[in-house]
Amino acid sequence: MERHELEKRLLEEGSDDEACDDQTMCGDRMLTPKEMATKFAHEDVYEVLRVIKDPEHPQFNLGELKVIQNRRIRVSYKDDRFKQGVISIQITPTVPHCHLAPQMALCCHERLLRYLPPEVRWKVDLLLTPGTHNDEHEINKRINDKERIAAALEDKDNLKQITKFTDDEICTL
Repeated sequence: MERHELEKRLLEEGSDDEACDDQTMCGDRMLTPKEMATKFAHEDVYEVLRVIKDPEHPQFNLGELKVIQNRRIRVSYKDDRFKQGVISIQITPTVPHCHLAPQMALCCHERLLRYLPPEVRWKVDLLLTPGTHNDEHEINKRINDKERIAAALEDKDNLKQITKFTDDEICTL
């Protein structure tokens, strides 16, 4: 996608960052305001991920390009002990043939590994937003393969490439 097309998309689409009421749950109930203030919630996930730089257009971050949207993030805890949680994220590629969708997902995994509270056992489900990519099914399998993710993040050259887009020093607003 050309720079002027990206800028046009940003202007036309407006804000998709509104949250929904049921984005952070504990069992079958919503978290209380006090729990929301002390537990890792969907807004926290959004803040961690939205600043990742786009691999193809590093002048923009994934939040600006609407690849990461607050309304497409869900956090749920298994019970009131808050020891197990699930984070579900839908990534929306900028074009249906985006060849960097797996790399963007890997960047998301890397930042989440760095920022998720370690006292909670997390399961992270990253999926492409349905209907947004030509190879959606294949990419969804790849970006959730634990062994593939671990191998990619252990490879020094690959990790060096990923941190170009996820490092705290460049991931600022």
